[in-house]
Amino acid sequence: MKSLTVKIIALVTTAALLLSVLIGVLSISTSRRFTDEQAKENLLISTYNYADDMDLMLYMIEQSVDSLSAMTLSTIKDFSKFKSSEEYVDECTAALETAALTLAEHTKGAMTAYIRYNPEFTDPTSGLFYSKSGDSFEALEPTDFSMYDKSDLAHVGWYYIPVNAGEPIWMDPYLNENINVYMISYVVPLFIDGESVGIVGMDIDFSVIEEAVNSAKVYDSGYTYLTNASDMLLVHKEYDTGTMLSEVDADAAALLADPEKADTVDTSSSTVKVYTPLHNGMKLVLTVPRAELFTNTYSMIVRIVGAIILALLIVMVVATIMGSRMAKPIRQVTGIVQNTAAFDFKSTAGGDKLCSLNDETGDMARAVRQMRKELRKMVNLISSSCTALNENIDNLLQSSNHVNMMTENNSAVTEELSAAMMQTSDSTDKIKETIVRLQQNAQSIQQLSGESRKLSQGLTDNAERLSENTREATRQTQSMYEQVKKDTAIAIEHSKAVAKINELTEAIARISEQTNLLALNASIEAARAGEAGRGFSVVATEISALAGQTNQTVESINSTVAEVHTAVSDMVKCLDTLMEFINNKILPDYDSFNTVGHKYQEDSSVMSASMSQVADSIRELVDALNEISKTVSDINDMVRESSEGIQRIAEETSDMAEETGNNSQFAMNSKDTVQELFSIVGQFKM
Repeated sequence: MKSLTVKIIALVTTAALLLSVLIGVLSISTSRRFTDEQAKENLLISTYNYADDMDLMLYMIEQSVDSLSAMTLSTIKDFSKFKSSEEYVDECTAALETAALTLAEHTKGAMTAYIRYNPEFTDPTSGLFYSKSGDSFEALEPTDFSMYDKSDLAHVGWYYIPVNAGEPIWMDPYLNENINVYMISYVVPLFIDGESVGIVGMDIDFSVIEEAVNSAKVYDSGYTYLTNASDMLLVHKEYDTGTMLSEVDADAAALLADPEKADTVDTSSSTVKVYTPLHNGMKLVLTVPRAELFTNTYSMIVRIVGAIILALLIVMVVATIMGSRMAKPIRQVTGIVQNTAAFDFKSTAGGDKLCSLNDETGDMARAVRQMRKELRKMVNLISSSCTALNENIDNLLQSSNHVNMMTENNSAVTEELSAAMMQTSDSTDKIKETIVRLQQNAQSIQQLSGESRKLSQGLTDNAERLSENTREATRQTQSMYEQVKKDTAIAIEHSKAVAKINELTEAIARISEQTNLLALNASIEAARAGEAGRGFSVVATEISALAGQTNQTVESINSTVAEVHTAVSDMVKCLDTLMEFINNKILPDYDSFNTVGHKYQEDSSVMSASMSQVADSIRELVDALNEISKTVSDINDMVRESSEGIQRIAEETSDMAEETGNNSQFAMNSKDTVQELFSIVGQFKM
């Protein structure tokens, strides 16, 4: 199972086998069920067909006998006369001769046809009896009932059994010893008003029924047999007539004893049986070996199994071909992978064809090609890196040697430089002391200039406050002046309103005069009107009195307005005097104060500016000295640090020279490693 082809064949074959078995089982089950049902249905159809033929033959016999029975009853029109008159019996018998003969001749298998009357009230040999001789029927003398007792069923049972049964009956087959022929009889008893008249019957050659039963062939060895209603064998190819079925085939007897199993196929034994009852109570049984009945089923199963085997063979052949075709490119890809494992990166034949495949093998081939391509790049890159690394190591060795020499020279120079830096440090300490004294003097001058600046600033602030106060007083005086001026204008305007009041009082006085005149006219008219105008006269009197009051009120208003007008005129004069004083005296004085304060402020500002310049110059000097002091301190620190750094450089230079020697050793070791990489790269076949 190591070969992929074998695995593919095994996988496909197993899948096909499982699928074939599944399909085969389903097909066999379905087909078997179908063919079994079809076989059973065919067997039932055959049974029905044979039963129909038997029923038709028996029905024709019954129809002939029933017709003759009906004719007999219709011929006997007077039953009482029939019982008492032998001549009437003969007359009726003669009327039935032609019909009986005709029906016997047209009934298949009929050997005799007879009409027999009740021997209790007719002659013992009365009636008709036709017997077939050759191809025709001849009339014979009927059996003499006086010769036999009623209980002698062997000789006269054909009469008394149907009469006692009271219904038509098929007699069991019997051997007619006179002609040595097995016969079966169908007899119909005749009754009029419940009283027996006689019987009408026919004897049928039993060989006709045997032939009909034995001619029913089922498959190769199947056969048909006939029983009566009591399951006694009437026709059977292996057993004699009269044998009870239960004695020779208990299973069949049990089947026929169950009416519910009629028209059903019994497959419980090796012999399949089906029976159907005939209309006269007989039972037609078909039996066939199970193998013959289901031969189509077995044949179909064999064909299905053969088809499955053939399909498996075809699948194995196809799987072999497909497995070989699928395994071939995989083997080629495996060879390429093996070459890759052996560091062989040379192009292989058929690689393009493998990569052109559109299946998983093609994907794998393309992936391997990409991997080999990337590996080639990596090998080339390693080779290039080894070359560059080798060159870099050579350069590193040269550089290390050169640095070693330089570090030795630097060590000596740094020692000399360290001594010079120590001398410089001493000089900077002396400069620093001098600058400290300058800084102290400059700070004293700065303090004095600061105090002067504060004094000038105080003067400036006082002048500013004086100027501000003067401006505030001027502003308030100006505001007061404007408000007084505004109020004066309003008062003057209101004095004009007093003049308007005078005009109104004059108008009211004129209205009062007209009202008084109107009241006088009204009094005159009321006097003219006499008694009718008395009420109007009262109104006129009241209006006249109201006009008088109005004149008095107007005079009082005029007096008051005159006083108000005088007071307003005096107030206006006072306001004019006040406004002139403020405008001519107070405001010019405030302007002078403002000018002086402003001048004072300008002088103090000039002084403050001068002192600020002096303070700024001193501050700049102090800042410069501080900067110099800081610079000198930094130089001193730098010189000290430089001296220490140079000392460390000298020490580290010695260490670097030692490390440079170590680098040279490392470079030599790396060179050996590069040689090993070159030997590894040399193993790849590009």
